[in-house]
Amino acid sequence: MGNFDWKDKKNIFAILIVLLLGGGAFAFYEYEWKAFEIKKQDLEQQLSKAQDDLAKINVQKNRIAELSLRLAQAENEFERLKEMFPEEEKVPLRLQDLYAVLRSSGVQIQKFNPEGRETKDYYIENKYSIVVNSGYHMLGYLFAEIANFNYPTSITDLRLGRYSGIATELEKAETHGWTPITVSVSFKLTTYTSKKAAQ
Repeated sequence: MGNFDWKDKKNIFAILIVLLLGGGAFAFYEYEWKAFEIKKQDLEQQLSKAQDDLAKINVQKNRIAELSLRLAQAENEFERLKEMFPEEEKVPLRLQDLYAVLRSSGVQIQKFNPEGRETKDYYIENKYSIVVNSGYHMLGYLFAEIANFNYPTSITDLRLGRYSGIATELEKAETHGWTPITVSVSFKLTTYTSKKAAQ
């Protein structure tokens, strides 16, 4: 290779072309290619995140049937709790329940009086005063049936006394073989409603 002639216009033109091409390539790399690479990396990250989200959605999608079943169960449980703690005291239904239990247990009802409501922090107590004449076994059956109501109840102020006609009852029991009335019983029955009803 001989000496490079700096005075030759062709050589200077060739150098100029090489410099222009190199500068253009550098500018393209710096302003276009790098931006393209950054954009490409950003899109790849978005794609990866979208694929992860899709995988999570597909996992949850398989649980739709299970979640629907759990929702239906929760709604049924909520309805059951609403029945247990209604927003209004259902006196006629309480009377029907109690009357059915009184009849099946064989006790004789003497008094049934609603005695008002008492508001507590989160609920309302509905009180009833009840007096019955009964035998011991009948009374046990009555309380067992009240305990099996499908709503909460409590029994307080229970008082037992000797039934005034016990002699006649025992005589009839010996003659006819039925269970005698031996006690007079008074108690308070309490049911509960949601406090929301009073607000």
